[in-house]
Amino acid sequence: MRDRQSLVRAAGAATAALLLLGCGAFDPGSANTPTVSVAPSPTPTTGQPVNAGSLADAVSGGVLTERLRELERITGAADGNRSPGSQGFEAAAQYIEEELAATGFYDVRREGFTIQVPHPGRSELATDDRVVNQIPLSFSPGTPAEGISGRLVEPVDGDGCSASDWDESVAGQFALVTRGGCSFEQMNRVAAAAGASMVIVTNHQEGGLYGTLNGMRPEFVPMTGVTRSEGDRLRARLMAGELQLRFSFEQRIESWDTFNLVAETRGGDDQNLLMAGAHLDSVPDGPGMNDNGSGSVVLLETAVQLAARPDPPRNKVRLVWWGGEELGLLGSLHWVNTRVADDPQAIERLAAYVNVDMIASPNYVIGVYDGDGSDFPDEGLPAGSGDIEAIYTAWFDSIGQPWLPVEVGSSSDHAAFMPSGVPVGGLFTGAGDAKSADEQAIFGGQAGQEYDPNYHSAAGTFDNVNQVALEVNGKASAHVIGTLADDTSMITDGPREPAWAQGFGYAGTV
Repeated sequence: MRDRQSLVRAAGAATAALLLLGCGAFDPGSANTPTVSVAPSPTPTTGQPVNAGSLADAVSGGVLTERLRELERITGAADGNRSPGSQGFEAAAQYIEEELAATGFYDVRREGFTIQVPHPGRSELATDDRVVNQIPLSFSPGTPAEGISGRLVEPVDGDGCSASDWDESVAGQFALVTRGGCSFEQMNRVAAAAGASMVIVTNHQEGGLYGTLNGMRPEFVPMTGVTRSEGDRLRARLMAGELQLRFSFEQRIESWDTFNLVAETRGGDDQNLLMAGAHLDSVPDGPGMNDNGSGSVVLLETAVQLAARPDPPRNKVRLVWWGGEELGLLGSLHWVNTRVADDPQAIERLAAYVNVDMIASPNYVIGVYDGDGSDFPDEGLPAGSGDIEAIYTAWFDSIGQPWLPVEVGSSSDHAAFMPSGVPVGGLFTGAGDAKSADEQAIFGGQAGQEYDPNYHSAAGTFDNVNQVALEVNGKASAHVIGTLADDTSMITDGPREPAWAQGFGYAGTV
C-alpha cells in the first residue's frame, strides 16, 4: 500500500460512542497476542443482518498465522522480498496457485503485463542566453547525448490536442502547449504526429508541473514541463521574434514482466460478479508481511473456506492477487484499463470490489473505508460504497468491536475501479502516521507512535505483525466477501460507465 495522508481522529462524542462498544483484547506489552477476545452482542446496531453461519466463522486466526509464517518462509528463501520480477513474487504466487488448485473450485490463471520504471538523469532546456527551469515528464523519452535543438512553435489554432491545431511549421521544432486541454499523452501523440521533435507543456496555474506520460510508447517524443511564469517568459520571447532552444535529457527505462494471479469460481451468476483483491507484491526493501502479506493470506484463506462451504455462492466470485501495486497500482490499473479497452461489459458486470490491504499493523486501529462519505465528504465515491461499509460495520458492531472510518483515497487497488463507478470497500490498520491519544484509548497500543513503524522497511517481518488485528480483520473481510458472494441486493446501483483509470506514479504497459 502507498501511504495515506491520515486516519480520522476520534474525538468528543465519537470517542465516547466507540468506547461504549468495548474493544478487542489488545495487550500493549504483547503486540502479537494470538487470540481475539471481543464483547459479543446478539444483534448488530447498524447495516445488514449478520448470519451466525458467516464465512467469518470458518476463517481461523491460527490458520492465518500459519499461512503468514509460510509466506515469510517462502519470501525469505527467495529474494527476501516480493517486488515485481523477483523470485519471491514468483514463489509466493506458486504457493497460492497450489492451495487454490487443491480446492478444485476455481479456474486459476495468470494475466501478464510489463512494468516500466523510469530512471531519469540530468536534463537541461536552454535558450541562447539562459537556462529554463523545467522538469521532464515521467516516461519522457531521452535525447541523444548531444541533445536536440529547434525553434519554439505554438499551435496555429486550438490547444494542441487535435491534428488540425498544427501546421507544417512544427516539423522538427519544439511544440509549446498549455496544460488542461487534454491528457499529456494526447498532446504528445498529436504534436509528434505533426512532426514536432519535442513538446514543452506550461502549467495553467501557479506552481511546478509534475506530470507523467503513464508509460513509454514508441510514438512519443521528449516532453518537459515548465511553470506558468516560465511559459509566459517563453511566449513573450516568441512574440518578440524567433526563439531557438536546445534540450538534453538522460533517461533509462527499466522493464520487468510480472502478472496478476486471478482465481474465479466456476459457477455463480456472472452477470452479478463480486471481485476482491489483495496485492501480493512488496517493496524491494523488505518481506512486506503486513504490506501486504496480511491481505494476501486473508484472501487465500477466504478462498479456501468459500470453496469448502456446503452450498456454492450464488454469484460468481473473482479473487485477484495483484502485482505491481507498490509501483503505482499497476496490476489493478492494467486489469481495469485492459477491460475498458477490450471488454467494457466485464466492468459493467461487477457488483462490487472489496480490497484487502495492510490489515495487521502492530500499533493498529480498525479502520473501515468511509464509503458513504459521512466523515470524508469530498471524495465523490461510487454509489453503493456506503452499503459495503455498512456490512463491515454491522459485523464489527455485532461482536462489540470498535472501528473508525478512514479516508478511502487512492492509495491502494480499489482506486482503479472508482472512475468506472464500481462500489468499493475495505479495511486499513494504519501505516506511517502516528496514533492519536483518542485512538489509544479505544484500541490500545501507543499514542505518538506510528501505526506501522516498519512500513516499507526490512523490519516488515512476521514478528512485527499484530495477530489480533490479523484475525479480526481477516474474519471481517471473509464475512463481507461471503455475504456479497451470496447476495448483492443491498448495494445501491449507481451510474456505471467503464472509464480509463489514470496512473498513480509509475506506469505499466497495457
